[in-house]
Amino acid sequence: MSRRHATVSAATIALLVLGPLACRKAEAPAGDPPPTAAVAAAAPAPADPSCKEGSQRPYPDGRLKECLLAADWVYGPYTCRVNWSVVLHPDGKLKECKIAGTATFDGLVVKESLALYEDGTFKRGVVAAAKTFGDVEAREGDWVTLSPGGALNRLELLGGPRTIQGYPCKGSENYFHENGKLRKCTLGEVFRQGEKELPAGTLLCFDESGQPTEPCTLMTP
Repeated sequence: MSRRHATVSAATIALLVLGPLACRKAEAPAGDPPPTAAVAAAAPAPADPSCKEGSQRPYPDGRLKECLLAADWVYGPYTCRVNWSVVLHPDGKLKECKIAGTATFDGLVVKESLALYEDGTFKRGVVAAAKTFGDVEAREGDWVTLSPGGALNRLELLGGPRTIQGYPCKGSENYFHENGKLRKCTLGEVFRQGEKELPAGTLLCFDESGQPTEPCTLMTP
């Protein structure tokens, strides 16, 4: 075999052996495409309320606390009415205002006045349609206040007296324990309790089992 033929054969063999390796090395493995992140569209923040000049009251840090509205202010599902005061929580969320129309919270329909806790849950308002809380009925026009957990806390009666858990109550000082039992009641008429005859206007206090407690004043927890 000639020297030239041997040289060519060696080069050919090297090309045949190393060629596929070089090709495999050059090819980038096709990996799975990166997952597409699902980005939830953030709800647009409500515009700042338009306040009447000179009516603004700020928090110590300068953020708006309260003002008289110069125009209707739309905050989420609520429309706060012009010419009425709007009150904000320190973080800028709605705290209180007079609303147009009605608002519904777990079956409780309220109108006119609305107050919210910082997390946006219902705190206080005017009942637009009768609603029962256990054995207590709130009627249209009554004011109701709920605890942060959603239990009836206070019932301010439009008319009276009205029998609540056996007592003829009236007015705004009617409070309830978290378990639904009456905590305070202002008597709307003469009421006999045991041997005592209690005059209308007497404030009664009760423990969580419904038993009367004394002393009882507006400051009694």
